[in-house]
Amino acid sequence: MMIVTIDTCSGDDGDVIDSDGDPVMMSLMMSLLSSEYELVQNAFFTDPNDQSAWFYYRWLLGRAEREEVISCVFISREGEHLVVAFSRPVNALSGELVLFVDGQPVQVDWRSAHPRLQYCPLWLCQLPPGTVSEQSVEHSVTVHWEDGRRECALYAGRTESWCRDTATDQELFRSDLSVEKTSVLQSELQSCTQLLELEPDNKWCVLTIILLMRALDPLGYERETLEHFNTLKSVDSMRVAYYSDLCSKFLIENTILKMEYAEARVFILSGKNLTTLSHLDQLLLVTHINLSSNQLRTLPPHVAMLQCLEVLEVEDNQIDNVDGLYHLPRLEEVCLRNNRIGKVSDLRPLATCPKLFKLDLRGNAVAELAELQSELAELLPTVRELLF
Repeated sequence: MMIVTIDTCSGDDGDVIDSDGDPVMMSLMMSLLSSEYELVQNAFFTDPNDQSAWFYYRWLLGRAEREEVISCVFISREGEHLVVAFSRPVNALSGELVLFVDGQPVQVDWRSAHPRLQYCPLWLCQLPPGTVSEQSVEHSVTVHWEDGRRECALYAGRTESWCRDTATDQELFRSDLSVEKTSVLQSELQSCTQLLELEPDNKWCVLTIILLMRALDPLGYERETLEHFNTLKSVDSMRVAYYSDLCSKFLIENTILKMEYAEARVFILSGKNLTTLSHLDQLLLVTHINLSSNQLRTLPPHVAMLQCLEVLEVEDNQIDNVDGLYHLPRLEEVCLRNNRIGKVSDLRPLATCPKLFKLDLRGNAVAELAELQSELAELLPTVRELLF
């Protein structure tokens, strides 16, 4: 299989090189890319189980790495804190993250959402007392990072404000396709579908169809995508865990898109067999999350990016640690009913959540401990409603 033309039409990550809008160059590049697709198609129609052809095909369908920019600035009068979200994980301590309030530089100490996240999409700081506390005063905030900046206005009478790019704006969960490339991918999807009719148990073909559907229309193809994941788990049982995690990722992406279209701050994804959590930086503004009746085993450090979270429902999972419930300033209620919390010390991260007042531990091994109430009263003195 010849691959000599790919450097002419694609970048290092497989995405089409920017032609600066030149229609002639774009036409030439799409023609070259189409010829590469045809070569690969010939290869996997000849031998559908030759994984090298599928790997190269996946590379052709790839996209470039996202540009490193500030995607959101959130500021709150309550507690006088500010949150900066980036388009990808960064180490703000090694760069020049500079804050201006009302045109004046403000010296602050930045920290990531969790101590274990040296590179993190989300960084926080505490503002000096009195910086934005007065409700009747309007403030302008500007955050500088590298060669870019982001501005946000905190209006009089408002307790909080934000300026952000949505997942839809950023094209996070699908390729940023030109009309020409959309047409090409539709053709590729049709070709792979034809091959699947001939080779219904070919895992490479099924997985590629899923990725093509995600690139073209993640919401429109949601039902078909879930059906294909069931097929993958059936024909490739050795990789069920991988497919479950990938399916979980795609379900979370779709739910984020639906939530944004509805302009909601409530995230509900219960009873979907989720095995992992992803894109939590996109849920910075969410106040209520319901992830009950899934297959989650942990609340990882990235959960600490949910800085506006007030209510968390994760009952009926398999959770045995809550490391990610760390310094969540607004968290008030946590339902951990029917999980695998075994020791009071497993709940220690919750001691960093100053507003927590309701905790449901029914159905956990820790609920059987004789000294539970006294130990929790010492560890979590703000909790006034304990269910066990």
